[in-house]
Amino acid sequence: MSEAKQIQSVTSAVLSGTGNEVIRLLHGSGKQRTVAVTFADDEQGAAAERVIHQVVEFLPQLIEVRQEDTLKKVVNVLLTDVAPSKAAREQARMLIEAKTAILNSGDFLPATEVARLAGFSASNLSVQPNKWKRNREIFAIQHGREDYLPVYALTPDHRPRKEMAEILKVFGDAKDGWGLAFWFAGLNSFLDDERPQDVLATDPERVIAAAKDEMAEMGHG
Repeated sequence: MSEAKQIQSVTSAVLSGTGNEVIRLLHGSGKQRTVAVTFADDEQGAAAERVIHQVVEFLPQLIEVRQEDTLKKVVNVLLTDVAPSKAAREQARMLIEAKTAILNSGDFLPATEVARLAGFSASNLSVQPNKWKRNREIFAIQHGREDYLPVYALTPDHRPRKEMAEILKVFGDAKDGWGLAFWFAGLNSFLDDERPQDVLATDPERVIAAAKDEMAEMGHG
């Protein structure tokens, strides 16, 4: 009876011998997966064993090279798909500048600061602003982890102007918080090139009409 042999590599082992001999070796092996190859001819089996031994010896390096090559291919494909065009980069730059201008304008205050100025409980200053936003009485822009509320949408006692609910109802889901901020801060031809945020306190009905005109234009576009 031939003696069973075990050829060990870094991560794999080649077991050779008769079926019973290999079974005894497997009982002492901690490997989770096993592949068995049988040969009726001893000469073919010996030749195959030499080839398998060479493959097992270099298998870790082969796998590492293939993984690295595959990773490079995946990265290259993803970079090709997401690489921004010059126009997209310019658009991103303009958006950053526009948001920065809004945040630096002084027209927005942190929601917690608004709640403090309004005299709400200091124990949880975010409760009332969240309720206003949820009820669509006011909108907010988010910067970092905090909501910022538009000062021009507040009454002198730091509550939402009642007309804001009507304006937000007109826009519905057509504009998010930043979209609304840009609209209120932009020169509006319907308002004789005045900004909606500058007209809101003195002539809110015109601002409501301007919002309806904006939605009509968006519908035709």
